[in-house]
Amino acid sequence: MRSPLRRLAVAACLSLAGLAAFAQGQAGQGGEVHITLARFFGSCDAEYGQVTDPSKASSECGIITALTNRFNARESGRIRVDTQVVEHSAYYQQLGARIVGGDLPSIAIMHSSVLGDFAKRDLLQPLEDGFAREGVAVADFTPHARHGVTFAGHVVALPYDSHAALWHINLGLMKQAGLVDAKGHARLPKSTAEALDQARAFKRATGKPYFVWLTLNDPSFFARSVLGLVAQQGGTLFPRSDQTVDLTSPQVREAVQFMRTVYAEGLSTRNMDYSAALQAFMAGAGGVMPNGTWLLGDLTTRAAKPGNPLSNQYEAVPEPTLFTQPATWADSHVWVMLRNPRQTPQERAAALRFLRFLNDESLAWARTGQLPARQSAVDSAAFKALPMRASLGPVAAHGTGLPTTVARQSRVMGLLGDTVASIVVSGEPLDATLAKGQQRINRLLERESRFLGATATEAGVAPTAQASVSHGLR
Repeated sequence: MRSPLRRLAVAACLSLAGLAAFAQGQAGQGGEVHITLARFFGSCDAEYGQVTDPSKASSECGIITALTNRFNARESGRIRVDTQVVEHSAYYQQLGARIVGGDLPSIAIMHSSVLGDFAKRDLLQPLEDGFAREGVAVADFTPHARHGVTFAGHVVALPYDSHAALWHINLGLMKQAGLVDAKGHARLPKSTAEALDQARAFKRATGKPYFVWLTLNDPSFFARSVLGLVAQQGGTLFPRSDQTVDLTSPQVREAVQFMRTVYAEGLSTRNMDYSAALQAFMAGAGGVMPNGTWLLGDLTTRAAKPGNPLSNQYEAVPEPTLFTQPATWADSHVWVMLRNPRQTPQERAAALRFLRFLNDESLAWARTGQLPARQSAVDSAAFKALPMRASLGPVAAHGTGLPTTVARQSRVMGLLGDTVASIVVSGEPLDATLAKGQQRINRLLERESRFLGATATEAGVAPTAQASVSHGLR
């Protein structure tokens, strides 16, 4: 098995060779270097295919398209980024198939929560050397962003943002319930008891539920909610090791019991999937919708238009601290460069230059509602001047997720969400259901651990891309 130091040395040599070759290309000894960018976020070329100013777009798709166009225009004749758009739901399956087939993009988008599955299989290029030469300051990454891209002491991705759960609030209904302060902002609860009291008062005053919840076909809502509430109590779902979850701790029971009480008393909406919950909130069906930063741009735009329930009556805030310390679920979009024996030094150098460009343009991406991955951008006047952003900076410091070394995180979160939904929505017994969910997750992690160990032992090296991807990323 190659040592981390040797891998880093090889990567450094590749970077030096790539930069030299790239410089030669600029001197007329090479043509335009084409690199590929695999991403989700949708396709919107019909609207933004010719746009090079990201301020002319607001959606994730529009902004990343405009940024790519801007880079291509700036580097015309030297570098060309060709975008490969994949549907979000099929993205990781297709990326796994491409790794198996050796058809690798130069750069690929990922979530930091799945990064570990690729890093453990030695599928990612370390990037510290390239970042250092391109002037990307790793020390400027926010605590949450830096944690999410660091494995075995190496930075294996460029963090692009922190996206987290917020409370999206209908101020009109909160005023009707008397739950605003002297400045007209929502008066946030400081404990679960106070949250229940406010929710009951809200329902009496408005006849509507306090919370707009995503209770149907969305296990991630329950998993993310519990993860944040457990962290607020100073707890963790993995207190002993990254291969053993504990769902029977007092912190987990307290978090789930709070959610069960909210639902049982009719203080949240029912039978709503993601789309239905979003439409209900925009229609004024409840006071608070816990959902992501990614909605901030669109809901702010809606609130600026007259004639709807959110008109001049909307704000978004970090999830309130209901226990002893601030914490909220968070994840990151990150850009990676997969290990690729076919990649030329020129392609590597060009890809690193594009990553530097994306890092420099993080404030443009922040207009989507996501928080910048650069602390200097979070602290900047330009970021704080965006609507409601000044109060969201702490999310980048208090964001939490599963430990980065936990395998199969999307599947773990799905099983956790299903477990909590069974208790909250279906009324299954608390202790027995948590114990069953714990058993299911630990069996998954045990199978994954056995597979990785067996593959490494049989091959005498790190697990091969073909075997590990086909097994581990399905």
